[in-house]
Amino acid sequence: MPLLLSGVSVMGLGIGGVLTSSINRFFPKKLPYVYVICGGILMGIISFDLIPHTLKNFDFKGVLLGALTGYIVMLLIGHFFHHKEELNVSERTLGFLVAAIFFHHIIMGFSYGAVTLFNSYSFLTAIILHQIPEGIAIMTILLIIRIKGITFLYIISILSVVFGVSAFLGESIKETARTVDTLLTGTAIGTLLFVTLNEIIGKSKKQFGRIPLLLMITFGAIMIKIYISLLPD
Repeated sequence: MPLLLSGVSVMGLGIGGVLTSSINRFFPKKLPYVYVICGGILMGIISFDLIPHTLKNFDFKGVLLGALTGYIVMLLIGHFFHHKEELNVSERTLGFLVAAIFFHHIIMGFSYGAVTLFNSYSFLTAIILHQIPEGIAIMTILLIIRIKGITFLYIISILSVVFGVSAFLGESIKETARTVDTLLTGTAIGTLLFVTLNEIIGKSKKQFGRIPLLLMITFGAIMIKIYISLLPD
């Protein structure tokens, strides 16, 4: 089952990348707008998926500790690697986003592994659909900073392997996985918040006015809210 989960994870992330590449091919000048909308999508994932799931299934104090730790660590790393000439999107943003999704994949793997895994169509479809927005976010940044597409394949392959390995570990250590999962859930929320607020939305302020920026963020958040509501249970 962990190998199958890795496969469907690659598929979902890949679909997101292909969709973004298609948009860039036909509407290349619209990519900065897609980037800001991705910020809204990530806010939607945090607000409508991660946080509700967290409040329902995990200890609030443990998650809060993980979130603060994740945010502070990313803040310190960002301060350490700060360069004044970096005004917009940079390789640093990509690194932060991949790190945040990395933690997210670990907690998802533990969550699916710690419970009984069903080899069902709806289960696998839900995983694929959950991966698509993350694939869109990664590919958008890669296109903006003009890094070769092969890098996208490397990134999604690593993330998918992490997902599968985490599912295997969660399946093997079900009794202790919950404590680890709680802290990692918080860490994922903290790191995603940092990437969204500091790296994506924060660095887009100088390119767009407040109202257009807010509208695009809201559009992305609403879009992911509708998207999540249509996902199979």
